[in-house]
Amino acid sequence: MNISTNSSALFQEEQRMWRPWLAVLFVPAAFAAFTLSFGVWQQVIGGTPWGHRPMSDPLLMLVTIVTFLVPGITLWLLYSMRLTTVVDRGGIEVHFWPVRRRHISLAEIRSVAARDYNPILEYGGWGLRFGRKGWAYNARGRRGVQLELNKGFPVLIGSQRADELAVAIEKAKSA
Repeated sequence: MNISTNSSALFQEEQRMWRPWLAVLFVPAAFAAFTLSFGVWQQVIGGTPWGHRPMSDPLLMLVTIVTFLVPGITLWLLYSMRLTTVVDRGGIEVHFWPVRRRHISLAEIRSVAARDYNPILEYGGWGLRFGRKGWAYNARGRRGVQLELNKGFPVLIGSQRADELAVAIEKAKSA
């Protein structure tokens, strides 16, 4: 859903998972990938065995490719992930791209409360989580809106504007 196209929304917010400091976590993987690339260049292209107990050429190339791909895909996912929350008269649309989209109808909601929370202790971190307190959709920060539902597990929606989100949900419910 493109949040800029929902003109009937009472509330809309998009939060990204990416933080620039996360790039530091990929430095060791980049170092390993480029070191393995040197090994491929020396052994496969140059014909000189790389290391004291060299791998076979196909295994060295496979390990090098995997060492580039796994961190690369992880980096792309972290950079691309976003949490979009939209409240309108039809309910709440929470979309944690690319993982899950969930619609919560207003009739399902028993109570709404903006609150502080500890993402790590209560839910095991950020992202789409299931913890001892129910479901959490959170991308950053320590504030959110707790929804108690008529059926099923509670839902916490992380928000940089938690008070506004709670007011919009209450307003939608009372309309």
